[in-house]
Amino acid sequence: MDIHVAADLIEKAVTRQEAIWADLGAGTGTFTQALQQLLPSGKVYAVDKSPHALWRLPQHASVPMEIVDADFTKPLDLPPLDGILMANALHYIDQPGTLLSQLTELLKPEGVFLLVEYETNRPRPPWIPFPIPFDAFKEIALEVGLTPPVQIGKVSSMYGHDHIYAAMSQWTPR
Repeated sequence: MDIHVAADLIEKAVTRQEAIWADLGAGTGTFTQALQQLLPSGKVYAVDKSPHALWRLPQHASVPMEIVDADFTKPLDLPPLDGILMANALHYIDQPGTLLSQLTELLKPEGVFLLVEYETNRPRPPWIPFPIPFDAFKEIALEVGLTPPVQIGKVSSMYGHDHIYAAMSQWTPR
């Protein structure tokens, strides 16, 4: 997916104010760059346990990026976040609710959790071992105290008939 398609997919969830976001499981940085493109100011933390591709990203964006070499399933040393993006990363976790519950602690009240995933129920190891279709994400989000998710976009997948959706929810501490 190119950066412009990624930005179009997530832009409804990204506020147009100064914000601090983390892209968890940043991979090659496509969505990290999309966040940088959409934010007028702030900072983006690109978190990945194998960040080698991230070091090659251009550093000329107006919103700085900090590369964090870390596993997002372990405790993260990040400041309070206005938003967390997980693009095609949560489907690697066999207990996504447990992880999501831990990650919400990183969000500021009313912070955004933005998920980009494949709309499929069928596992496709090794790339989609634990699929999270939108209906499953709705259940998980409510279980961990997020607001009911809203699907904000979808694009065709280049890997078959399933599409990729983007959904956002907000953290409302209890």
